[in-house]
Amino acid sequence: MNDLAFSARDLVALRALMAMEPVPGQPLPTPAVLEKVNDLVPCDELGIGYVDMTGLVTAALSLFPAGHRNTVVVDLDLLEQHGGPFYLGVMHWRLHPALAEGCGNFLGRREDALSIGFRNGSDHVVQYSFVRARKHFTARELALLNLISPALQRVARERPTPALPASLTITERRILCDVAAGFSNAEIAEGYSVAVSTVRKHLENTYRKLGVTNRMAAIARLRGSDEAGLDLQERVDRFA
Repeated sequence: MNDLAFSARDLVALRALMAMEPVPGQPLPTPAVLEKVNDLVPCDELGIGYVDMTGLVTAALSLFPAGHRNTVVVDLDLLEQHGGPFYLGVMHWRLHPALAEGCGNFLGRREDALSIGFRNGSDHVVQYSFVRARKHFTARELALLNLISPALQRVARERPTPALPASLTITERRILCDVAAGFSNAEIAEGYSVAVSTVRKHLENTYRKLGVTNRMAAIARLRGSDEAGLDLQERVDRFA
């Protein structure tokens, strides 16, 4: 793949996107995330859905760019059944017409659509969707979406959580969320381009600040410490 070249406008959008954080207590990021993605890869419609493994969409966010004004539709209590399937990673629907039709994506000659899916905990998927009515996505735009996909995953990974100690750094919070999402230390280290020993050190600091001594207890504290009736394993099964 050729190196990507960025304009000054692209760099502004990229920096803003990389600086965004998950929304505490919500499964979806703010509409500003979609707005920045649209600055980089203009679309006719952008959306995010929070879906369980049965295809039940429980929260959704859509953006319909129009000139300098955007129409945003946010529904955090949607409870809409979708036939799915919901794929992990990047799915370019035009290249897979049979799969597209099976999911209800009937593309015309000039239409194009793709999605990017991520696992959120043990039983949910967050799926971004990008739609164009009159223009196909270019190879550069697909490469750009692949480039920013780690940031899209990070801002959509938050789930309702109890308050965490203010002493936790941003990096420690991110790594703790990665652990709760099921990633190993090696996978986390690869994602941040650091040594595995660096991840272990961040986790040691996190355990000390949370007042716990191991991975399972940290996950329980993050995802279910306010559920007094659950034992440790139940907390991990429900919230990890």
